[in-house]
Amino acid sequence: MDKKILHEIENYLHQIISHSEHIVELKSCSDVADYAAKIKKSAYNIDAMISDNAANKKEVAISKDSLDAIDFGQFVGIKVMIVDDIEENIEIMENIFKTFSCEIISANSGEEAIKIYKSGFSPEIVCMDIIMPGMDGAEAARQLRTLGSKAFFIAVSALKNQPKNITSVFDSWLPKPFTIEHIVGTLLEYKSRQEVHSADDNSQFKLEIDEDIKDELLEYARNGAYTSLATLIQTLPDTKSKSFLQVTLKKMNFDSIIKSIVSP
Repeated sequence: MDKKILHEIENYLHQIISHSEHIVELKSCSDVADYAAKIKKSAYNIDAMISDNAANKKEVAISKDSLDAIDFGQFVGIKVMIVDDIEENIEIMENIFKTFSCEIISANSGEEAIKIYKSGFSPEIVCMDIIMPGMDGAEAARQLRTLGSKAFFIAVSALKNQPKNITSVFDSWLPKPFTIEHIVGTLLEYKSRQEVHSADDNSQFKLEIDEDIKDELLEYARNGAYTSLATLIQTLPDTKSKSFLQVTLKKMNFDSIIKSIVSP
């Protein structure tokens, strides 16, 4: 199927699911809510049929049950740029980010996103649609990085099984259709990455992993064995130590990895 057609279908499915979810949450009429839930389920089933669900990038989400334990005050004031050629997609995402008091600006194309960045808006998070008329999302992200952007780039797309030259541009992956839990998950990942960067900059981060793993990591780092390191790091549990190693390896900073292992 042509990617542009698939993109339009996924956008319509996303809108159906989002509107259905809103009706279900209102609970003003149980019969209507039940029908909305069925519509939502059907849309999800269609999405599953036409999408490749084997994502190369990790989709970040949290459970609804854990929302109450999150301090949402930590998200206040985060600068977010939303880039999508479908206005309704932007509106849905804006409404979610607004509930966390983020500072939001939107763009309808990659070219407009670059223009906004050059005008002085430096986002901390960029939510970037992949398939857009003109410049696609991956190229827009590359150009923003080249211009000096240090943002946390999130790909927003239903087309998950993408080649490495696309997935490697982004820090995280937000699936279509997404939920508020997905977005909270990406915000938490961004905050965690900030803490890791801070620890990396201060050269004071200490790994909290088993000693036998440390020895193996140390050997690979001293030999500059990028692929072996990446494979070993991938097997670690999802902790700040793993995030630190992934971020530091991406920057080819073997010295920081070594210091994190041998520091007293």
